[in-house]
Amino acid sequence: MKFTASPLTPLKFLAFTLIPLAIISSCNTDGEKKEVKSETRVVLPEPFRAHKVVEVRPGLTFDILSWGRGSQQSGAFIILRSDSSTIKYRSVSGELEGKITDAWNMDMDSDGNPEIFIQAISGDADGNLLMYVYEFSDNGSAREIRFPDLTSATTKQYRGKDSVYVKEGSLFREFPLFESSDTSGVKAIGRKKLEYLLRGNSFSVKEHKED
Repeated sequence: MKFTASPLTPLKFLAFTLIPLAIISSCNTDGEKKEVKSETRVVLPEPFRAHKVVEVRPGLTFDILSWGRGSQQSGAFIILRSDSSTIKYRSVSGELEGKITDAWNMDMDSDGNPEIFIQAISGDADGNLLMYVYEFSDNGSAREIRFPDLTSATTKQYRGKDSVYVKEGSLFREFPLFESSDTSGVKAIGRKKLEYLLRGNSFSVKEHKED
């Protein structure tokens, strides 16, 4: 569905439309009603593409939006911090490659400041993983924390298809490995598992042997 709207700026993203889909019900031959299903779909006006909501605590909410016109593989994102308990509102934005697929909050370094993780992929559904991480202080100021790149040796065997999950306060990333010549990623020859730890606003990476 295409929604046409007047030009908007990221900080004036107020207009997004909730469009409830029709609730469909019918009866079978015995006159019994089938299960009623309903769905609500959020349709964003251009130039916005994705919207994720992360609630850190009651009153403190982060809205993450991606936006841009033209290419679907490049654009920008904006993080809107709303602290309704103290009536303070801040924002931070950055360039975005690919499409946002998820966003969540952590405090990996246990310093009391939330870290907002934005997960994106380039290309198709199995494309390369991209991570954007920002830590927010109590006053709302943000610090970008650079997510580590893969080593050059691993990059030669990497074809995307990542699995990302959180376990016991650490961020884990797993993906298959391929021969350097297998540019299409047809036949995996192994699998890599990486654990990311955060200390002093810097990530360290620990490699785990394949189970």
